[in-house]
Amino acid sequence: MAANNPNSIETGQSNQFDCSVQSNQPVQSKRYFDYVSVNLIEDLCSKAAENLNSDNLDSDDLDSDDLDSDDLFSFTEHVDSFFKKFGFTDVILFKKPGKFDSDFSGVYHSLLNGDGAVRYYNGIEIEAENENALHSLIRKERPNADFIAVRSSDEKVIRAAAESPEADLVIPVTYAAGRAQNGSSNLHVSAGQINHIVAKIARDRKTAFGFDLYPFLQTKGYRRSKLFSDCMEMIPVLNKYNVPVLTISGAISFYDARGPYECEAFGTLLGLSREESAKGVSQFPAEIIERRKKQRSGQIIASGVEILTEDLQD
Repeated sequence: MAANNPNSIETGQSNQFDCSVQSNQPVQSKRYFDYVSVNLIEDLCSKAAENLNSDNLDSDDLDSDDLDSDDLFSFTEHVDSFFKKFGFTDVILFKKPGKFDSDFSGVYHSLLNGDGAVRYYNGIEIEAENENALHSLIRKERPNADFIAVRSSDEKVIRAAAESPEADLVIPVTYAAGRAQNGSSNLHVSAGQINHIVAKIARDRKTAFGFDLYPFLQTKGYRRSKLFSDCMEMIPVLNKYNVPVLTISGAISFYDARGPYECEAFGTLLGLSREESAKGVSQFPAEIIERRKKQRSGQIIASGVEILTEDLQD
């Protein structure tokens, strides 16, 4: 990734599916996080299904309780291998609000409940038309979610998300599928704005902001340059108030997947320091996950009030 030329980012469409493409994997002395769509899991499982030699396996059985344990293990192992070879130790699997309805939902739940080398978290990505709809969705989804992200380019919704103690991440970029004049796919993207008031609120409420690579990989030309410009304008304001910034892949298919180093480089391209970019794929998401775990376990009983436990030794 050339840091001095936003349009030099390679799009994922030309990549071949190969879990071993990453040669510069981070040393696994610390945790590395990514935030990806459950659609990526479907993509990986579809590839794995093509290679499974099981006469009794068909798509109607993939989400049933009768799925053969060996086949289920093959799917989960394939997904684990994919993320491990990219260098990730923790993966937030995001979906839209509501039930995840897929042939591979059994694999999805197995990943969330597993205890392998890669840890998975149940993420919900909310897009709301207004503040009232946002708060309603957050209240509905928070009890069962490990991680809640709000995606919006609307300034009022962005502020409401920053104010909400139940939102973990605000992604101020929205996108929708579109077509270029030549017929090729090209996302319609829109970036919001962050003022000093919103940044201060986010700092006080411990709400992080995040930028995902996906819309940058799927746009080109002026749209990509404009998106970079809009996002780069937000970084100084967030930095001034020490708001945590996550840089994530936001991958929807395996063509969009990128490793921790690519996400770090993306952060520096947006204007983050190397230190802050490194924290954005490791320390910051780890702190969010840990804080939510403590809240769900009752260890954090109010804002700023935490029950500390300590093993006493003679």
